[in-house]
Amino acid sequence: MFHIRNAHPDDMVAILATIDAYPGLPTIGEVLRFAEELGFTIRDRQRLEALMTARDLGLVEPERNVLTPLGEAVRQLESQNSELFCDIIHYLHYALWDSKCPDAHCFSWTYRHLCDLLWHAGTMSLADRRDIAAELESKARAAFGRASIALSAKSVGGALLWLMELNPSVFDEAGNTFIRRRFCPPELFVLAVDYVYRTNNITYGTNLLIGEDRREAICQVCLLDPDGFDRVLDYAVAQCDYLEKGVGGGWGSYLVLKRQPQLEDFILI
Repeated sequence: MFHIRNAHPDDMVAILATIDAYPGLPTIGEVLRFAEELGFTIRDRQRLEALMTARDLGLVEPERNVLTPLGEAVRQLESQNSELFCDIIHYLHYALWDSKCPDAHCFSWTYRHLCDLLWHAGTMSLADRRDIAAELESKARAAFGRASIALSAKSVGGALLWLMELNPSVFDEAGNTFIRRRFCPPELFVLAVDYVYRTNNITYGTNLLIGEDRREAICQVCLLDPDGFDRVLDYAVAQCDYLEKGVGGGWGSYLVLKRQPQLEDFILI
C-alpha cells in the first residue's frame, strides 16, 4: 500500500493515550467511547485511521489494541514533550521503509519521496496536490515496476497532516507553500544521523565523514535548510553525550554516533 492514511495528529494522541490507559479494548467503538471519557474529541470517528496508522508504524500491536514497546515510548514522550511528538511521527513515517524489504511499508516510501521532492524544490506551492501525487505515482511505478500503483491528492494530504504540525514549521504563514526550515529539534537531527548510519551500514562508533551528500541526507530527513545544519548540530552534540563532532586526521569534518539513539533518551532531556 503506497497510500498515506489521513490520520490526524490529535486523533493519534488520543488513540495512544486511550490504549495506554485501557489496553486490550476489543472494538473500535470501545476505543472511541473511552477516548471521549478521557476528554478527547475524535475527528475521524468513522474510519479511525489514526489507529490503523499507529499499527502501520509499529506503535500498536497488529491484532490487539495494546501498545508495543515503541508505542509506549512514543506515548510517554508525547505526554512529557508534546512539541516533539509530530517530529517523531514524521521520522517514523520517513524512515520505516527499508530497501531490504521493499514490499513492506510502502506508504513510508511515498512519504519519504514526497519529503525529498519538497526539500529539493526548496520552496514549493501545495496548491495542486494532484500534480504532486501524479509525480510520486510515476516515480513509484518506475521504482517498483508495477503499473497498478495509484496515488491521489488524498495520499499527499495524509502526509501534509503531519508536515503542517512540525515545529518549527515547514510552511509559510498562509500554510500553502513549503519552505525549508532553518532549525529543527536536535532530537530529530540525532535520529537523522542514525538514519544515515543505518542506511549506509556504518558501525556505531565509526567516524561518519560529513561530505555534501551526507549533509544533504540529514537535512532531507529533517526538512532543514543546509544553512542551519551546523547550528542544529551544536545543539544536538550538547544534548546527547553519544554524539560527537570533529575535524582532522585526514577525515575533514566528521560525526561519531557511539550508539543507536532511543526515544527514551529524549524523554529524559
